[in-house]
Amino acid sequence: METEEIKKVPKKKVKYTSDWTLWACYIILCAVSVVEVFSASSLELKNGSVYLPIASHVRWLGIGFLLVFGFEHLHYKFTKIFMLFVVAISVLLAVLTPFVGESVNGAVRAINFGFISVQAAEPCKLASAMLLAYVLSRLQKPDGTGLSVKGVWWGIGLIMLFVALLVTQGGSNAILVFVVGVTLMILSVLPQKLINIGVIVVVLGIAGLATVYIIDNNKQEPELTEQTIEEKKDKSQKGVTSKFRVGTWENRINDYLSDLFDPEPYKKPTSYAVGGNSQKHHAFMAIAHGNGVGVMPGNSRECSRLQLAFSDYIYAIIIEELGLFGGIIVLLCYLGIIIRACMISQKCKSAYASLLIMGMALVIVYQAFYHMSISLGLLPVSGQTLPFISKGGTSILVMSIAMGIMLSVSRFAVERTDSGLKTIDDDDELPDDLKADNPAAGF
Repeated sequence: METEEIKKVPKKKVKYTSDWTLWACYIILCAVSVVEVFSASSLELKNGSVYLPIASHVRWLGIGFLLVFGFEHLHYKFTKIFMLFVVAISVLLAVLTPFVGESVNGAVRAINFGFISVQAAEPCKLASAMLLAYVLSRLQKPDGTGLSVKGVWWGIGLIMLFVALLVTQGGSNAILVFVVGVTLMILSVLPQKLINIGVIVVVLGIAGLATVYIIDNNKQEPELTEQTIEEKKDKSQKGVTSKFRVGTWENRINDYLSDLFDPEPYKKPTSYAVGGNSQKHHAFMAIAHGNGVGVMPGNSRECSRLQLAFSDYIYAIIIEELGLFGGIIVLLCYLGIIIRACMISQKCKSAYASLLIMGMALVIVYQAFYHMSISLGLLPVSGQTLPFISKGGTSILVMSIAMGIMLSVSRFAVERTDSGLKTIDDDDELPDDLKADNPAAGF
């Protein structure tokens, strides 16, 4: 008896190409970085040379580019293995930093390895997003309608874990991890009832804090004496030097809230004390000096007065030198990253690819928006670098890995056609635990 041969239909050949919109945004941000960091650090000398600091920064950008290119060509399924390494290193660094770390801007947040000073918060941001993307994609409901109850509890637990690890190394880092995590859980398609409860809790919490502040601010202050002034200074300084930096947080939040209710906040005296308002004031002066049109690169006045002008306040220097046009171009690049990530995420077949690219985009863009909001006075003062632009080795490396993973997903999960983005059926490439359908594909 003759047996019939079953011929397999050959799989359509896909031309794998990464997303050029993401590449364009990344390249523009790196170009702005070279110009503005050189300008902002022009007064900094290294071994008697003004060129060595920018040469060091360009070297880090070059290493970052190699990471972007390498991860772009590595299938995103391998990030599961890389994730285990990043999570282990991040947790270890976060646990050790308070004990063996060095102080950076008034907080113990980095470990010096000689050739690089690693801030534990940076790899923790990447690790939390990667781990959440993996866990939330695995704990989808069998019918593909969203996150299971078990997934909700796992998500909350992981977010709280990373927040606890980072709370001593800068409140803003803990906030960023929390916001990225909550957003990823929402994108995993949470039950609408749970989202509504969360919104109500947040609104009531903000309203309660505002009410407490207003009541406390309207209380009759006792007459200040030399003794009470010294006691307040001593109490504030203890908070500044403690691991949790309660004094610094309190000073910055009070200064921010008082400006909201003050009709003439610009008349407040500039304080150069730890936790003072000098950085915010000089950032405003930089923006005002740019006068909307910019004074051109190299002509910044405030880079010599603004602490960490090349990192925590680089956006203020960008607006001073490149004007509103330069500031808007940088803003549009970050908007381009998140918008393109959303478009690619929607077309991904698997939940893992969808959540992974969104997690990486959120880590980059939320930090960028946080930095820009601080420079513009929209949020309380805090130390956050501007991704791909600010000077800093750890931040550049971590954000470059995040961009490389985004490009990997754009390369292997979707295809660019004349009619737009198209889903690639890559089930054969993925292990069984990463094959859950993307719940956001129907949006």
